[in-house]
Amino acid sequence: MRPLGNLDDYVGLPWLERGRDRDGLDCWGLLALVYAERLGIPLPSYRDDYQTLADANAVVALIAGHMDPWKSIVAGEERAGDALLMSVGGRPRHVGLVAAPSLVLHIERGAGSLIENYHSMRLRRRVLGFYRHESLT
Repeated sequence: MRPLGNLDDYVGLPWLERGRDRDGLDCWGLLALVYAERLGIPLPSYRDDYQTLADANAVVALIAGHMDPWKSIVAGEERAGDALLMSVGGRPRHVGLVAAPSLVLHIERGAGSLIENYHSMRLRRRVLGFYRHESLT
């Protein structure tokens, strides 16, 4: 596996619904960009599999239906490069990238990408699980 390295050049990227490049990204687009650029692992785009992030049922089904290359990781055993699945409105609709112990790189509607502590009051109740891509095992 290639080292993930410092992720500061991914902080501050603009949010764009269904965005898949540095001009604008949604949460999956950010994860896919880092995986491609830093780990050499291409992830599917899924861009055409939903119309808007408000299409909650499609996003939930998309997450549930594409878990095959991802293996669940016990909390506390996550490492840089793992995906972090989070809830929005009580449903699994947001992903981020474990950047370092307790830190997640992610992007949300209306904000640029940032690195936050996923044990913070704001995020900890939203964390649903950690997942490692089969290419990283």
